[in-house]
Amino acid sequence: MRKAIVFSLILLISLLPMLAFAMWSETLRVNSAVSTGEVDWRIVPGSLIYLDACGLQPGYGFFAGNDWNATYLPQPGAIQLDKDVGCTSVVLMDGDGDGDMDTMNVTLHNTYPYYYTHIAFKVHNSGTIPVKIWRVIINGQEFYELNEQVLQQGVELDLTGDGRPDVLIWWGNNFGIQLHPCQSADISFDLTLLQDAPEGATLTFIVRFEAVQWNEYFVPTLRD
Repeated sequence: MRKAIVFSLILLISLLPMLAFAMWSETLRVNSAVSTGEVDWRIVPGSLIYLDACGLQPGYGFFAGNDWNATYLPQPGAIQLDKDVGCTSVVLMDGDGDGDMDTMNVTLHNTYPYYYTHIAFKVHNSGTIPVKIWRVIINGQEFYELNEQVLQQGVELDLTGDGRPDVLIWWGNNFGIQLHPCQSADISFDLTLLQDAPEGATLTFIVRFEAVQWNEYFVPTLRD
């Protein structure tokens, strides 16, 4: 009987660490759910308008085909002429494959020095996170602010790679504007063909727009 009691005590003592281990090794599980937002914006379909669109009938007015002349250079603005010689075409594209239009292909047909056109459109924040319009990329060149003042001359662009400027572009000041979900903003720019543009050439360039979530916006230091 005494041996049985001793054996039982030894067995109990040997089991205590196992019981303690079983108690301390219990796993605590917490169920949690995280819902992330979406950065999504686009050029609004149907909002694109521009002067002297190809295919318009000759005549005066914003929706007629007579050319426009940059009479007020070096300032933006133009007057309409009495002839229909050149024309402008703009095609919207999805540059990153997300289903939203964010890029435009601009083509100037049969144009000449001082030929002028104006392109306007609306961008819309279709996501759930505020965004800021960050930069525009023209034929691979990055621009974060093309002009600081309304009357500034603008930026000359070499589209043909011959080292001479072909077009002059003025841009609005919507770089850095913040768009909350479901908000929109109007953007426009002016184009003028310059004297050094090649004769008999059809000038085409790609304009791509990029926006970032509002807390990631920055303007890098540009080097000369």
